[in-house]
Amino acid sequence: MMPHMIYSSRYPYKLEGLLWHTKKYSPGATRTSGLTQPPMLAIAVERVAHAMAPSHAKDFVTEMLPVIMKYHDWIYRERDPQRSGLTVCLHSWESGLDDTPYWTAPMSKLPPPPLHWRWLREFRAVHPDQRATPADVQHMMAQLYIMKKYHYQSARIIEHSAVVIEDLVFNSILAAANESLERLAELAGQELPAELHARFAPTRRALERLWDAQSGGYCSRDFRTGQLIHEPTAATFMPLFAGTASPARADHLRHLLVSQSGFHTTWPVPSVPTTSPDFEPQRYWRGPVWINLNWFIIAGLERYGFTEEADWLRTRTFGLIQQHGIREYYNPLTGDGLGAHDFSWTAALVLDLISRPAPVSAGHD
Repeated sequence: MMPHMIYSSRYPYKLEGLLWHTKKYSPGATRTSGLTQPPMLAIAVERVAHAMAPSHAKDFVTEMLPVIMKYHDWIYRERDPQRSGLTVCLHSWESGLDDTPYWTAPMSKLPPPPLHWRWLREFRAVHPDQRATPADVQHMMAQLYIMKKYHYQSARIIEHSAVVIEDLVFNSILAAANESLERLAELAGQELPAELHARFAPTRRALERLWDAQSGGYCSRDFRTGQLIHEPTAATFMPLFAGTASPARADHLRHLLVSQSGFHTTWPVPSVPTTSPDFEPQRYWRGPVWINLNWFIIAGLERYGFTEEADWLRTRTFGLIQQHGIREYYNPLTGDGLGAHDFSWTAALVLDLISRPAPVSAGHD
């Protein structure tokens, strides 16, 4: 399992690290979070390898490959209990879209956490209307308490938690990461374990089961009920990055992005469309533009040959940076920078967009 945070021993992060009680589970009693996030590791390693001299790249990939294989094996073993190809997330933080409407809707039904857990995890000086609401944070803490209660054992959490989601973002990135893992194994001259490799194709096929014909978009799904969660968000574009959308559905998503829809804002792409009753242009994952989502969408458009639309979105993304600086996220109506200043992944991804002339991978199913 690859945790999504390793905590510094310095205040105030040390306090948050104490919350998880993970020392007894982690190597060297390191304080980490107790959950994971979308599996970008194979994709990142492939991109680093491509920037290295071939002889060094092979050594690097050979060293990293066992770690990535173990991580993907953990994801399928722990989070695909029905072997359907779709893995489950057990907390909104695992999707990376903390207070996105399709997570807050099911989590709002949770009972409050114990009193001593009801404190905010935000230490930076960010205006409250740019962060998740206190109520949503309490729901996140309630779900975290459930995970800790069952000692981060996926099977027990899946059995007892009311919130188990087949997350569209996580599974789309997993499908793309599986492709990267295949190419890394080829570069290293190694075979992937047959048991693990057999799980890849079902994931690609299963993503199409998240298509909602009524709304004309992709949705996450409630694992317990089997029902799609009809909350429109920019996650609908993620199967473009995975390359799993049919040509007709990909063209529909392209049109959705550039037509006069709720996603066609002055500064695209809003994380929640303006047509949604949940749209808030300044609140975290309720509407603001995130450069990481734009990065995924640009790569997806390029993958399907929609170069004009990809160039348009890249240009608008650069405009945000030029006019409003390196911020955590942005108001899709005004372009105003929001959240943290000098945000590192915004800077990193903009540099990548400047230097990258081609998509991460080519072709689609």
